[in-house]
Amino acid sequence: MAPRIAHRPTLIATLAAIITIIAAFLMVTETRFTGDITENLRNDSDTYQSFRALEENFHAFSGDENILIRTEDLSDPKVYESFQNFLLDLQFAPQVTAAVSIFSLPSAPDPDVGQATADTGSGSPAGFFLTSPKAQALPIRERLLQLRSSIPLAGRMLSEDLKATIVVLMLTPAEEGEPRGLSPQNVEEIQKLAAAYSDAFSISFAGIPEIQRTIRSTLYSDQTKITIASTILCILVAWTIFRSWRGAIICSLPPIIGAVWYFGVLAIFRIPVDFLTTIIPTMVIVVSFADGVHLYMSIQRKRSEGEDITPAISHAIATTGPACFLASLTTALAFVGIGLGGVQTMHRLAITGSFGIMLAFLSVILLLPTLAHFLLDRRPSAKAHIPAFLKASARPAIWLATSFRRPTLLFALVLSVFLITIHIILPASFRVTDYLAEDTSIRQDEIYIEEKLGGSGQLYAIIPDPDGKKGLSTTDRTEIAAILASLNKKMTKPLDPEPVVGWMRQLDHLPSADENPMISRFVSKDGKSYLIPIPLGTMLAGEQISGYAEGLLTQLKQDGLEGKATLAGLSLLTGREAPQLIRDLRKGLMSAIAIVILSIMIIVRSVRVGIAFMLPNLIPIMTVEAYFWIVDRPLSMTAVIALTIAFGIAVDNSIHLLNQFRHTSKAEPGQTMELSMSHAISAITPAVVATTLLLVAGLCMTQLSSMPSVSLFGRLVMTALFVALLADLFLLPSFLLALERKPK
Repeated sequence: MAPRIAHRPTLIATLAAIITIIAAFLMVTETRFTGDITENLRNDSDTYQSFRALEENFHAFSGDENILIRTEDLSDPKVYESFQNFLLDLQFAPQVTAAVSIFSLPSAPDPDVGQATADTGSGSPAGFFLTSPKAQALPIRERLLQLRSSIPLAGRMLSEDLKATIVVLMLTPAEEGEPRGLSPQNVEEIQKLAAAYSDAFSISFAGIPEIQRTIRSTLYSDQTKITIASTILCILVAWTIFRSWRGAIICSLPPIIGAVWYFGVLAIFRIPVDFLTTIIPTMVIVVSFADGVHLYMSIQRKRSEGEDITPAISHAIATTGPACFLASLTTALAFVGIGLGGVQTMHRLAITGSFGIMLAFLSVILLLPTLAHFLLDRRPSAKAHIPAFLKASARPAIWLATSFRRPTLLFALVLSVFLITIHIILPASFRVTDYLAEDTSIRQDEIYIEEKLGGSGQLYAIIPDPDGKKGLSTTDRTEIAAILASLNKKMTKPLDPEPVVGWMRQLDHLPSADENPMISRFVSKDGKSYLIPIPLGTMLAGEQISGYAEGLLTQLKQDGLEGKATLAGLSLLTGREAPQLIRDLRKGLMSAIAIVILSIMIIVRSVRVGIAFMLPNLIPIMTVEAYFWIVDRPLSMTAVIALTIAFGIAVDNSIHLLNQFRHTSKAEPGQTMELSMSHAISAITPAVVATTLLLVAGLCMTQLSSMPSVSLFGRLVMTALFVALLADLFLLPSFLLALERKPK
């Protein structure tokens, strides 16, 4: 294969150019980004099934849009009238089927009429509180204050100081494969409608759909901004390291093209980029750079011996190419292992990740030799330049491996015991607002809503009709009141049971959900279950949400009401399943490590090598975990993704060291293993150091991200890269010398 690649540069260049142009066009026109976290939480758990049942039996709450209305005083007649007019305008906005506001709240039931209605089934449907004759007779301020005091749940829609209110937009269902919520164009249209009333109030979108929309737009912005900045900086650093624009282009272009190919494949199969798969383009570039620098250095080493370009390229492909393939294969298998973590949506990460890594290998093995053929200086006087600082780490690494092997092994073992202990005890957590910068408007709005209205989080208590029959009998009302009284003991903002039960009786006799959208928000489609919204903020961490829900359920159990109500909602789904997703990712990563080590044992036909690889490749991963333990923070999803990259790059460097060690041992069978290792370390050190410097330079650009998780990701991977460099140069040689047998 090596001679074919080395001797057909024109054909390869032509085909690569055509494929890259097509992939770039698809990348620009068809790449989709999604911030829909629920798509990554699909599984067979009870929490997810409860969430699906909630959305099917009542209403698809996760698709609702929240509009926060802020004003100096909603009771001001001009503001009040402007707000009413705005609500009328919203009814005709694109995608909007209904605008649920304080004007949608029904009148409080008359106790005498309500009793007759509940028992006989007779009576006429009630009207809305704010438009009822009784309320209209009151001044606006008294009208609104009485709404808050007499209508259950009005406190979640109107603040006590009358300066904030929430409007919930119920939307037409999204098309299959399309993101939920309003499109950016329709958001802009609603903002234009509100602009006509800017002297009365201001609006801003809030809630989970807006958070997801912000994440989606930030992902797109970051992918564009950071990729371009990272690429330019990597080229400049490569130019500085190699002191050659030729070397910079040769090493930098294949990773870029590999990433373009990856996005092109996603576009062809219409696979969106989400907050999990956003790791893969970085992984493609990381692996491509690492293997590319090793291949480039191999070509230059051969040229420094006086070899012509084409034979040097052929020799580099033949000797370094297998190591590049093995490194890519093991990293691809790592993604397959992650897919075994147990969550269905991790399969997308496994498939796209493994495919992306193999595209990275193809971009290096085909394009780097081709670029070298056309760009390297062919003059006999031209010499390959390798800066001295790239070789500086080789001497202490050789000294440790040959003179202090046992102390080095003992240090690695002690360090590993400490790090493994941290790995076992470190908890996992997830907070959706970790993906939002501190100064973003949506984050500030969520804090404001939590303070004024209890939060825009989605958590609901589902109460089946106690006697299983439609309508609330006297016995039903008594039991539901007891359930609410029990929940109130743990609720952050308790609800008075009596008016809630009375209001639920009123809902039984309102028009159908088609005529009044409020019905679907509180009564199931079959009329045999009722829904109570529970105040919850979106700023809470997953374990806080889960703990809050468990506290409510425990209280019901203590009061003898176990099983009388269930909890569901998008916030609860995220709070319970996102930390579980992190744990599954960690399990998947451990499975990936086991698969990679086993694969290396099989491919190189040596159990000893697999054992030697374990600790030096685990230490970079566990060092990142130790950082979270030191700063007393739970492990985040960002960190687990960083661990995956750390493992990939550590294995890549380890395989190149093993490859060089074995080549040196076979080429000089008479020399000692220590001398063979010394030559191997000297050969790969410039490439390993150059790779680390180039990748760190590129990852520095993640600090430009407006998404905290992305900048944290960059810092973690940079740390892991340095630790992987130290482990591969100063620990792995000692393990190989202790366990590897000299080839016959």
